Amino acid sequence: MKLRLKDNSIRLRLNVNDLNTLNNDGEVWEVSQLGKTSFTYGVKSIERGEMSAEMENNRLKFCLTVDQIKEWIETSKVGYSSIQNNEDGSELKLLIEKDFKCLTDRDEDESNNFENPNKTC
Repeated sequence: MKLRLKDNSIRLRLNVNDLNTLNNDGEVWEVSQLGKTSFTYGVKSIERGEMSAEMENNRLKFCLTVDQIKEWIETSKVGYSSIQNNEDGSELKLLIEKDFKCLTDRDEDESNNFENPNKTC
């Protein structure tokens, strides 16, 4: 799983294994060690509600509904986006999407990434 933060936007990219774990276990997590502190981020399934994100105790949690996850697995849907209102009146843009293989060679293991739908021009 990859995490990207920029200003008031958060993007997660899940590979095939991540999405399968989310579907089977109802959640998927990654941990990054930062000195003495760890930072955890991931996705948890919920029965109903809106796509959302929250931060608590060095843990960033995205929430998606069971129906969204099922649709994501069973279709070619790339991902989901949402805008979450913050308490201070600002907005947080959320994006969660499948992690596709790059069209150019990179020094990165992409064996668990989704096939890129644009692999032929």
